[in-house]
Amino acid sequence: MQIEITSIKNELRTDSRLLSQFLDHRHRTILENIDRYLSELSELGRVPFETEKGKKLQQGGFARATRYALLNEDQCYFLLTLMRNNEKVVKSKLALVKAFSDARTQLAKRDLARIEGKKVRHHETDAIKQLVDYASARGSKSPDKYFMVITKMTNNLLGINAGERDNLPADKLKHITLVETIVDLAIRDGILAEMDYKDIYKLAKERASSVVGLVLDANKPKALK
Repeated sequence: MQIEITSIKNELRTDSRLLSQFLDHRHRTILENIDRYLSELSELGRVPFETEKGKKLQQGGFARATRYALLNEDQCYFLLTLMRNNEKVVKSKLALVKAFSDARTQLAKRDLARIEGKKVRHHETDAIKQLVDYASARGSKSPDKYFMVITKMTNNLLGINAGERDNLPADKLKHITLVETIVDLAIRDGILAEMDYKDIYKLAKERASSVVGLVLDANKPKALK
């Protein structure tokens, strides 16, 4: 069993409920240890608590709410030191170390992808500015719309909702970078060829759509023969 590690304000944490399932321990026991050793745990970082509302009951009302903690890596390890070692606990400790290590690697890859993506976005924005000026000079009544329209087009092609970009994994960020590079080149090619500004947008969308199709096909699992 793997445990889910999430980045919360750039700090890796896991839900105490997930930790209890991972260790095959009752969550109540885990929570009791957190409360008992809260002072020690706080020396390893802030211990944020959350409460999840209980499920709606058929007879009316709601089930009891669940209180849980969001633990960082060191806090998880400290809690594990309180448990008596046996074969399962030792395996769980090793798996937890690997899970946090993998999460750090993925976070680093995402940060690198974001840095590269910002460079490409800057180039694309310059190209869109050129398109805005180009369209304005040729009679467009609302050329500034291309900033919003092109961003929305990219999001729609890749299935990204507004406001999601900062939390996307590295592979998805690379897809954005690829599409924005294609759009950048298409706009510059269209202006150079003195195409109609509406046709330049169509060209960018067609090229971006083709690339996204190839990327999605390449990522589909291969059928067994």
